[in-house]
Amino acid sequence: MSTLLLAADWLAQVPNPPAKELPGDLGNRVNDTLGYAKSICYALAFAGLLAVAGMLFVGLRGRSDTAKNALGHLPMVILGIVITGGAGGIIEAFR
Repeated sequence: MSTLLLAADWLAQVPNPPAKELPGDLGNRVNDTLGYAKSICYALAFAGLLAVAGMLFVGLRGRSDTAKNALGHLPMVILGIVITGGAGGIIEAFR
C-alpha cells in the first residue's frame, strides 16, 4: 500500500503544462478534420447498429445462423461506439 502512495506522490509532482494553440490556420484545419472524422465515425456506428438489426431480422425470419452471427457482432459494434464516443472526451480533456 505504501508503494502505491509513493507512486501517487511522485505522479502528483510531474508537471502538466497547458496545451499550446497551433500556429496560424493550422489549428482551424485540425479542428475541422477532427470534426469530420468524428461525424464519419458516428455515422458508421449508426450504420453498424442498423446492419446488426437487419441481420437479426433476416436471421429470425429465415431460421438460419444469421441471427446468431449478428448477436456475435453486436458487442464489437457497441465497443466501437464506446471507443468513438470516448475519443472525443479524451481529446477535449487534453485541449
